[in-house]
Amino acid sequence: MRKLCLKSARPTVAPSLWRLVNLGASLVCFGLMLLASGCATVPSAAAGPAQTAHFVIVNLSDCAWQITLSPAGGGPARVLHPAARESEELDLAGGSYGIEQRALIGSMGADSTRRFTIRLESGQTYRWRLVTLLSVPPDGMLRDPTNDEHERER
Repeated sequence: MRKLCLKSARPTVAPSLWRLVNLGASLVCFGLMLLASGCATVPSAAAGPAQTAHFVIVNLSDCAWQITLSPAGGGPARVLHPAARESEELDLAGGSYGIEQRALIGSMGADSTRRFTIRLESGQTYRWRLVTLLSVPPDGMLRDPTNDEHERER
């Protein structure tokens, strides 16, 4: 009787070649996972509003004002025009600012321009109340300015 030797139809591949193929496939999968996770990350809080200072001007007086805020390092100035008994809010980059405040009383009053500098810290809220000595509340009753409408809303 004769022995038959059956050979496999598959060619045999050296074990070291399989290791290289597996390593290459693993590296490709790992790279794809890194790319996919980079696209799915949440933006950091540093890019949000915490990098600005919140500035609120509360005009408690009977006249309009012009407020000019100029960054100390240069750049465009911001000009605000709060009307009588109105409030304005804005967000500014933290840093030093030159401020010019002027009451718009018209031709009846003296020039009341004031200039000074301030430093605003990022992440902080600043409230600035504008009041004149001759201001009278709309209801005619004098009261503590901390109890104005703007303070009750916050």
